[in-house]
Amino acid sequence: MERLANYQPPPGTYNEFRDETGKIRPQWSAIVDVFGDLKEIDLAERWQYANRVLQENGTNITGVEQGQDSQRHWELDLLPVVFGADQWGELSQGVSQRARLVEALGRDLYGAQSLFKEGILPSEVLFSNPDFERAFYKLPANYSPLLLYGCELARSTNGKWWVLADRASAPAGISYTVENRLVISKALSQVLHKSQICRLAPFFVKMQETIKQFSSKRKSNPTVVILSSGPNNPYYFEDIFLSRYLGYPVVEADDLTVRKNHVCLKTLEELVRIDVIIRRTPDQNLDPLELRGYSSNGISGLLQVIRNKKVVLANGLEYGLLDSPAIMPFLPQACRRLLGEELLIPSIATWWCGQKGPLEHVKSRFQDLVIKPAFLHSGSQEFIVSELTKEQQTELLKRIARQPEKYVAQEKIIRSTGPCWVRDEVESGHLALRTFAVKSGEGFDVMEGGLVRVQRKSGPMTLSISAGEFSKDIWVRSDKPVPPVTLLKRMMETPRLRRSTINLPSRAADNLFWLGRYLERFEFAGRQIRKVTERLLSESANQPVDDVLPLIMNLAQQGIIEDSYGLRDFCPPRTELELLWPKLVRNTDQVGGYYGLKDEVYRLGSLVRDRMSEDFWRVISLMKNTAVAKPSLAESNLSQLLDELNRQVLNSYATSGQIMDGLVHGPTRHFLATGRHLERSRQLMLIIKQYLKSVGETDVLPLVTLLDVCNSLMTYRSRYRSNFALLPVIDLIVTDPGNPHAIIFQFNEMEALFSQFPATHRSPQFAPHVDLIRKTLFELESILPTSEQTVLWEPYQNSLNKVLKNMEPRIKQVSKLLTQNYFVHAGATKQINDITDTKQQ
Repeated sequence: MERLANYQPPPGTYNEFRDETGKIRPQWSAIVDVFGDLKEIDLAERWQYANRVLQENGTNITGVEQGQDSQRHWELDLLPVVFGADQWGELSQGVSQRARLVEALGRDLYGAQSLFKEGILPSEVLFSNPDFERAFYKLPANYSPLLLYGCELARSTNGKWWVLADRASAPAGISYTVENRLVISKALSQVLHKSQICRLAPFFVKMQETIKQFSSKRKSNPTVVILSSGPNNPYYFEDIFLSRYLGYPVVEADDLTVRKNHVCLKTLEELVRIDVIIRRTPDQNLDPLELRGYSSNGISGLLQVIRNKKVVLANGLEYGLLDSPAIMPFLPQACRRLLGEELLIPSIATWWCGQKGPLEHVKSRFQDLVIKPAFLHSGSQEFIVSELTKEQQTELLKRIARQPEKYVAQEKIIRSTGPCWVRDEVESGHLALRTFAVKSGEGFDVMEGGLVRVQRKSGPMTLSISAGEFSKDIWVRSDKPVPPVTLLKRMMETPRLRRSTINLPSRAADNLFWLGRYLERFEFAGRQIRKVTERLLSESANQPVDDVLPLIMNLAQQGIIEDSYGLRDFCPPRTELELLWPKLVRNTDQVGGYYGLKDEVYRLGSLVRDRMSEDFWRVISLMKNTAVAKPSLAESNLSQLLDELNRQVLNSYATSGQIMDGLVHGPTRHFLATGRHLERSRQLMLIIKQYLKSVGETDVLPLVTLLDVCNSLMTYRSRYRSNFALLPVIDLIVTDPGNPHAIIFQFNEMEALFSQFPATHRSPQFAPHVDLIRKTLFELESILPTSEQTVLWEPYQNSLNKVLKNMEPRIKQVSKLLTQNYFVHAGATKQINDITDTKQQ
């Protein structure tokens, strides 16, 4: 690529691409040659492909909040940042040492506390830090280890490396690093093959080996879980990705409990003892029995289990204290004291204002510095003094003077730059680098790669994974061919045969059940809305649309469109409805509306993503991302709406096959399928009741519309051709056991599924939810006589009305009983002395 070869960075920065003489650096030369084989239009197409794959994979940075579209999709620049093996080897030594220092420092601060006893570390830095918890004192080292360490790095203008932040609590970014490499391996496979780039897989092989060694004395095949804060966490994607990549299930605190001095996973059939917990949650929330008194994400009694050496918690609780910048000025002396070594990579120049000398220095250079809270994790908040007004600067100085120990000051850094492919152009970007180290014996192995975040404008960049405009991959060029590596282990012993997966947490079963219900509700609503839209687009502008009025009323009564349309007399004439209909459907403010159903499907899908195939998740993501933007009223025409609905209905149909083939088989599929069959029976019941109110035995068009919406028109034509009559239509979608879209079919399927559910009912009688299903089945089967005599509509209708009347309360009761038997969760845990006495309020 000519534009890449001619790239020139802005002056005054360290150039990762060219040296001081203007020559392309050696590690980049071969990469430029390989990229030179690509045409710029080809690179642009590959860039679009890569970022489309990221979007389809649901790679996002801000998580999912219920009722809010708060995602920002992860973006990737295909041009990497390239290092030679020698360069990276030197950097790795410094990062590995840094990880060893953080580990030793955490042990000392919660153990011997020699650093502040000897005056190396002021005691205020420890005891004034709100992250310091006395409950973490002297936790057993092998049961609260530092598994994974993250290091935020930047180059100064002279090319020297600085550490801007240590990440030892639950370092973010590792999953985005691997995802970037996997996507690039698809978009630029030939470039990677020719460039001899070190692989990332050995890092994760070492992680798996280390995790297994944590409990090797007790168990050869430990039970390992990844403890997540859930989908509201900004980096929930990382937890799901690690689960799929490493093969460990994701759990939340609600899935775990302490029983008989062990941490156990609450599954549908039993409590399963956990050997290793990989922590991805904040320190202070983990044990509400001893920490902070309240937590919705805590496991009461966890700390005592660790002290009794019954579970390994990685990353350990002690290390979150070291993510705050107040520690950084004292690390050189701490390294000499604890490791007997000089610090290989210095921290960015940092002054803690709690000491007189540093405070005076900060005041003298105030305009040139960045002020941060001393005890918040780096990246959470900062004040760039030069960008503040005079009044703001004066106020900040007053705040520092009142409580100097709560602030640190750091140098402003001008980050190094590298070439970026932006909108079909090669531009310069400032680079923030993060890499990782994993525990390996007594030391740490550093990943041969990492994550780069890019900001095109100069100036400080927040030390958070969410900062920056887009990301890059780090390529470490090897001096020799790179051998293949796989995370798949060689078979050591033949596992015991199993026919099902019983270790399904009750929380996951609950989410799967409701995902099934919302998938069906979304699909059925889409078919109804599409049918109304098609009728409004029909040729005759004056033709009445009475056949779809029951659909409109049904949608309104369920809250999918404005509820005032639930009454026939309030439905406007066709000419007005044509103008109002797109706006009604696209009303994102409608609670429970069509867009709200889509968001709920995505939210529930994200909760059980670790149990889906990649194709299943792509379908869920595609449903979410189909016309997610609310169009202007001028663009809200019926044709555009119909096009969107056609795509959404196809997306919904794609989930049907994935329910069979794209889920973990066993209870995972059973609970989702049960939810779907239960909701389909409810939707069929509601729409049939609407049509029975208004359709006569001789009305044809409404019968065709009803069959079409119930996805049974083709079956009816194959049996009766065009001879449409009320009784055979209702029979097909109510009492025909061979029709997958008949009510009786749904109850037959639910009865079969319930027989495969884990046993919770020990009585010789049927479980209550099974009994309700069988009662309804018996009533449906009794509607039609067993003889060959002619069936009359009136007696059939009388029996049918009785069944439909009982069906809705029974569906609600079945859902309630399933919740009681399988989905009950404990409430948020509180300390007794933290419960507010309402009588005193």
